[in-house]
Amino acid sequence: MKSIKQQQKGESLYHQIAEKLIADIQAGDYLPGDRLPSENELAAHYGVHRFTARMAITSVVEQDLVYRIQGRGAFVKEQKIDYSLNFKTNFTQSLLNLGYLPCIQILSSKIINASEQLANLLETNIGNSLFQVKFLRVASLTMTDTTVPEWNPLCISVSYLLSEKFPDLPILIYKSQSLYSLLRNHYGIEPRRTRTQIETQAAYKEEAKLLKIPSGAPMLTTKSQVCDQHDHLFEYTVTHFRGDRFTFEVSCSPQVTT
Repeated sequence: MKSIKQQQKGESLYHQIAEKLIADIQAGDYLPGDRLPSENELAAHYGVHRFTARMAITSVVEQDLVYRIQGRGAFVKEQKIDYSLNFKTNFTQSLLNLGYLPCIQILSSKIINASEQLANLLETNIGNSLFQVKFLRVASLTMTDTTVPEWNPLCISVSYLLSEKFPDLPILIYKSQSLYSLLRNHYGIEPRRTRTQIETQAAYKEEAKLLKIPSGAPMLTTKSQVCDQHDHLFEYTVTHFRGDRFTFEVSCSPQVTT
């Protein structure tokens, strides 16, 4: 390994060490969950003071690439998913485009009567039949090898759909790995988000358990109304994303949700 002191003299030593650690993380030399070398190890390796090594690690922490655990050291974070929100947003396709292998687990499904709030959101009559389905969405970076994928929970979604538009959906949904693909291929529906609200929420005990995060951890919550290609509303969906795994990019298209 090239000595830090042989690098550009104009740069501070701690900055050079930090840049090397960042490069190693980006190259995959340190994977999510791996511990970085300790302050003492870095100081001995580069022949610098321990305080310089501490500043280097602090710099990497400030880049949001690692986190510290008191008494244990600094560990590489799971990289956040840059998730694009627009009128054609499709979770399954978006994750595939980012190199993930997505999967859904149906937690519950049932027929309910539309409350006043849901009726207003779906522009239907109070008491009309709705199909409610709750998903846990998970993903893995294992795409090409033959090992068993390591599924990581990413978000929980609850969708409310107009039952009259989707006969047999309560049965067919259990045979599909993507709700929107099923709507397109079986029902001829092209989903388009017309309005999306984004807010932050703290995870309750049940949500925290499903998402494998501490109770009270921050979540990014989206609430969306979805219409078909004829601008008829057919779905209202609420999704709780892990706040530590996602950043949202909102398109400025006139048709996009915000």
